[in-house]
Amino acid sequence: MSFMALWGVICLWLPLNCKADHQKQRSVRVAISDNQFKEFSYDEIEIIGTGEFNLFKGNTSIPLASVARNQSAKIKLTNGSFTVTVVGGNKCLKNVQENITAKCPNGFLGVKNLQRHGKQALYRGNFEITKTRNGQFFLVNVVALEDYLKSVVPNEMPIKFGVEALKAQAVVARNYAIMPRIKEFKEFDLYDSVASQVYFGTNTEHLTSNQAVKETEGIVLLHGGNPILSLYFSTSCGHTENYENAFSDPKTNMFPGSPLPYLKGKPDNPKIGNLRDEDTARKFFKSHPKFFDGESKYFRWQKEWDVQELKKILRASLIEQKASGLIDGFSFNPNDLGDIQRIDVKRRGVSGQIMELAIVTTAQKISVKKELIIRRVFKKDGAALPSANCVFEHLVDQNGKLTKIIAHGGGFGHAVGMSQYGAGFMATHFSKSFDQILKWYYHDISIATIPVVLSADNPHVVTQNFYITKKTATLIIDNKFNISTLQVTINGKKLNFNLKNPSSNGGTHRVNIAQYVKSGKNTISFHTPGEVRRSKSIKLYVEISKPE
Repeated sequence: MSFMALWGVICLWLPLNCKADHQKQRSVRVAISDNQFKEFSYDEIEIIGTGEFNLFKGNTSIPLASVARNQSAKIKLTNGSFTVTVVGGNKCLKNVQENITAKCPNGFLGVKNLQRHGKQALYRGNFEITKTRNGQFFLVNVVALEDYLKSVVPNEMPIKFGVEALKAQAVVARNYAIMPRIKEFKEFDLYDSVASQVYFGTNTEHLTSNQAVKETEGIVLLHGGNPILSLYFSTSCGHTENYENAFSDPKTNMFPGSPLPYLKGKPDNPKIGNLRDEDTARKFFKSHPKFFDGESKYFRWQKEWDVQELKKILRASLIEQKASGLIDGFSFNPNDLGDIQRIDVKRRGVSGQIMELAIVTTAQKISVKKELIIRRVFKKDGAALPSANCVFEHLVDQNGKLTKIIAHGGGFGHAVGMSQYGAGFMATHFSKSFDQILKWYYHDISIATIPVVLSADNPHVVTQNFYITKKTATLIIDNKFNISTLQVTINGKKLNFNLKNPSSNGGTHRVNIAQYVKSGKNTISFHTPGEVRRSKSIKLYVEISKPE
């Protein structure tokens, strides 16, 4: 449909008598763990600040204490009640029943002696001290999404990979922050470790990665108009993997999981061959081709076990992984294991990743499924295998008795989505832009702003910022409830859209707004139509690059 036919009348309009523009930045809630990243619930902590900070009751403005820069606040939970002591001051509050919020308006907050990369960890945003069900409390950092990313990007990807690779990392980290694969606790969205994304606070920020965050502000990956689960990992073996072959269903724990159409395995070179085939996989993992991830020390690796060493490891690791529900045929009595005879691979994914194998012993035939469980079962020197993209070699003595098992493997991580080393290579050696990198690793995705759904629950005006490097942008209007008009402000230009055109595609309008955007930071405000009621809504986003 033509530009003018869709837009109908575009005119200047005067602001209505309404609430102020809703410009509050999206925030995330991150659980802060201890120095070993093992515990994230506490009995006692001591909060510090780089400036004066204040403690409040819950999420209210009711003050509990003011803490000077040279002071700290020790918070202890006993029998469901907090005791707050201002260290260096003379204030002590007992029997505080509410959760506690700490705010440092002119500085950063931290926890005394909590370190990241050998430095005192400091955080933007607020702290919430929130009680758990087990009589302890979580320390939750509530931080603006873009500020959160400033600490994630340099801790997830080396700065040397260059700004375009870092921009790709910023986009996928933004996606993961708004749509994590699993949310286990209602009190927070994300962990501060590899359990979600590595988030170490302001002391680990870097100018180059901050630039990458700034130059992708507000941008995410969508499939079918919805944010994707943007999985990523360290190093590819030369072929990425389908989602369902590496992950179980998060609700039922069934493995393989259900496919996600945008997370499909892809070879660096189509001449690799069929890696589901054992002979092809063996040849591939024992070779060292020149692929995107070749500069990673994990591109090809080897692990070797003496048979008695591996027996000892399996006795412990099989029991450790029992709760996964993905180990069958093992009595879970370590004395019943028997002597190892061989490792048989039963099923591989498209990348050659092992989906299921059998540990055959003189006493049992043990089935182990799913790449993460396989990696954790076959430990070496206390660490899990770098990946399950490997083949096993059996060495025997002159009498045919098994003496050693060697794993020849490639890659580091689950192999689904974007390879970080691959992205770095594409940026630094092939001069690929961040959007080209993302479209290589994710199938049938668009690059766009976070979708906004205007409903009766929204403020009258919802404002978003987004950054683009090219003056190309399309406003996508998903209007399944047939709202007749829409008011939008783009970089100060106030526009009124007529949406009554009957030729729209299933209620979806695509409007070229290139003339209203600029290279750099843009601002768009969506005004909730008066027609919106609880039974009606309208969904909007700005598409920067459509699926190929």
